[in-house]
Amino acid sequence: MCAKGSSLVIACVLVCVAGFQQQYFRIVPRSLRVQEGSEAVLECAVANLAGQVQWAKDGFALGFSSVIPGYPRYTMFGDRRHGVYNLRIVNASLEDDAEYQCQVGPAQMHKVIRANASLTVHIMLS
Repeated sequence: MCAKGSSLVIACVLVCVAGFQQQYFRIVPRSLRVQEGSEAVLECAVANLAGQVQWAKDGFALGFSSVIPGYPRYTMFGDRRHGVYNLRIVNASLEDDAEYQCQVGPAQMHKVIRANASLTVHIMLS
């Protein structure tokens, strides 16, 4: 009797796990080249979102807020209900020329996911 109950529980777990989908990038950030002084938008969209999303610049985490402390020209914006977390940089300068990463944290059975993109800022010559 116990063996029957055990196999039913195992079958239920297998069905639940088989129907589970990990969070994944629906839109992966793409590397950009922009002119100094222009606006750059790095796109990132996640499907089956479970974890928290943030951007990192050269390995430094920028945080989970749409307003990024210490980076007044940076804004994380989009549609959180649809997993859209874009990074906007206004008035791009050479200090913004860097490697960026969209990071989605773990949650329950969801693994951490990350995607990189570089931003290259070109100086305008007179």
